Order: sequence, then structure tokens, then C-alpha cells
Amino acid sequence: MALLLDSSASLSEKVFDATKTFASDLVKHFDVSQDKVKMAVVSYSQYVHIERRFFDEPTQESVLKAIDGVCYEGSFSRLDSALDVVLNKIFKKEGGARSCDKGKEKIN
Repeated sequence: MALLLDSSASLSEKVFDATKTFASDLVKHFDVSQDKVKMAVVSYSQYVHIERRFFDEPTQESVLKAIDGVCYEGSFSRLDSALDVVLNKIFKKEGGARSCDKGKEKIN
């Protein structure tokens, strides 16, 4: 699972903080581990920041720490760049994504 957080001026800082709270609450419902749910966190505004990749420490605590560390930039939004990073850097084997040949069904 990849969480993509908008830190641009498209959201107020208050809504951004609520989004981070929602993302943290969502993570708490999953068993984050190497063999269960792997999570990546990406934030974007004018620039795209990979906060954590799938191969980083596979714990719920580390995902929550990554979300907490995302800062509000309040600049213009580059969702196009963010989606490109997620597609070409996160959801790749080099980014720690699982391959379909490990008996796990890939959902598109």
C-alpha cells in the first residue's frame, strides 16, 4: 500500500493535518510487516518526497513516524509528478514492491 499525501496549497494547513491524522488512523488497521502489509509514504507539493519505501523497516511504528514527519509545504501542486514517482520508483521491484510470482495476487 502506498500513501500519497498532498502537502500543497490545494489544502489548508488544518486540512493537511487532518489528512495526516486520517492516514495514521488508517495505518493502525493493518499488520505492517515484511510478510503481511508493506507500506510506502510519498508526499507532494511543488516537489515530490519519498518519505519511506516498501523495503524500509517493516513496522507500523516506522510508517507512523514517516507520516508524522511530513511537513506542509503550501506551494503549488504537482500531482502529475507524484503519480509518476509512485509508478516508476515506488511500485517497482527496486523500490521494494513485491513481484507477482511470490504467490500474492497483484491488484491494479
